Amino acid sequence: MEPSDERGATVEGWAFTFCKAAFLSLLFGKYAVLVLSLAAMVLYISAYGLGVRTWRCWAKPPWVVIFFAIVVLVQAYFLFWHSPAWVL
Repeated sequence: MEPSDERGATVEGWAFTFCKAAFLSLLFGKYAVLVLSLAAMVLYISAYGLGVRTWRCWAKPPWVVIFFAIVVLVQAYFLFWHSPAWVL
């Protein structure tokens, strides 16, 4: 594989990641951040329980789970108990 082909495959991988994010955002609407953060948190905890110790996320264990737990709590607060002019 030539360097330009490898670079193209890398860029396409990022494009596919954003494609998935956009599709899920359309699917869940204003609850996208809440649902997707909760799913990430649950899946990372499950992966850890199944023995996976190497994660590809930008944050490493346990920080990724803590980060998404905070996002879930803040987003749930704003969506269900407080109506700000903006929602995360």
